[in-house]
Amino acid sequence: MKALIYYGQRDIRLEDIPLPTPAKNEVLINVTDAGICQTQLNEFMEGPLIVNAEPHPLTGKAIPFVVGHEFGGIVEQIGADVPDRCLGKQAAVLPLLSCGECCYCQNGQENLCDKWAYYGLIGADGGFAEYAVVNYKNIFFVDDPSLLTFIEPILVGIHAAAQARTELKGKKVLVLGVGTLGLALAAVWKFYYGADVYINDILSARQQKAKEAGFKTLAKDEIPSDFDIVVDVAGSDPLSQQATFMEGFEYMRKGGELVVIGTYFHALSFVPTPLIVAEKNISFSFAYNSRDVAQLAGVLDAVKIDFAPFIETVPLENIIEMGYFRSEVDRDSFSRLVTKC
Repeated sequence: MKALIYYGQRDIRLEDIPLPTPAKNEVLINVTDAGICQTQLNEFMEGPLIVNAEPHPLTGKAIPFVVGHEFGGIVEQIGADVPDRCLGKQAAVLPLLSCGECCYCQNGQENLCDKWAYYGLIGADGGFAEYAVVNYKNIFFVDDPSLLTFIEPILVGIHAAAQARTELKGKKVLVLGVGTLGLALAAVWKFYYGADVYINDILSARQQKAKEAGFKTLAKDEIPSDFDIVVDVAGSDPLSQQATFMEGFEYMRKGGELVVIGTYFHALSFVPTPLIVAEKNISFSFAYNSRDVAQLAGVLDAVKIDFAPFIETVPLENIIEMGYFRSEVDRDSFSRLVTKC
């Protein structure tokens, strides 16, 4: 089968590899949709950063391996002890893997597990391939194919809400960055949690698409400094003149909160005193856990947005040129780039 293999910085190859076989408690997914996210691009441009170059303590696997952690498709084969009802179902992959034994796992905080792994990102093959093998407990059945690459970002949005220090209902929220994750989080916080959500992105076409979908958007020179919560979804971005982490404080009211989801792999410098005297708080949010998965069905019922118009598809055989290279130079030409495997 064809698969996209990550070897290291700017070394990613489309190769023929053996078709995997599901073992006990695993399913073989005929991958139909796999999304490119900024984390995958950062790994390509500067990595390995999160991607593990040494054998993983949970799985024993290191690069090179198949990348792509936002994906799904049709369950085509099942291994031993997998319920027959899984066969033929359309499912999104929940990529988080954990040991299940440490104090964090026992407390439902699997994202903090010291041995955490993530299909397609750390320690395990992912979805940029014609087929993928995953544990059947890591699949979530969905009827709408447009959700296949949005389930993981939606879970991250749910988790970020749990990390916020205040009740979201009625709060004025600014989301900085409207890629896939920013869009998913904005939808979850608006429709499920009842926040008053605004969006800003340095990429004008992405912001316009969000506006057309019914979100309130603000140009940079229109942003007031009265938000209860600012969410940094963008993280480190070479197109930004100022780190979003730093910029976010400018838009918060006194006593407000910055929720940081975007990743940074280089040092940031700031003077904390202005934040202290204004009691501006910082919260961090990483991935998702089983508590968030338990809420997922209810969140999907509440989120009233069609993600399909945000999706542009490219064939797997063109993913390096039309996906990775294009994302470096022309990110504003798409919102959610999905490879059709």
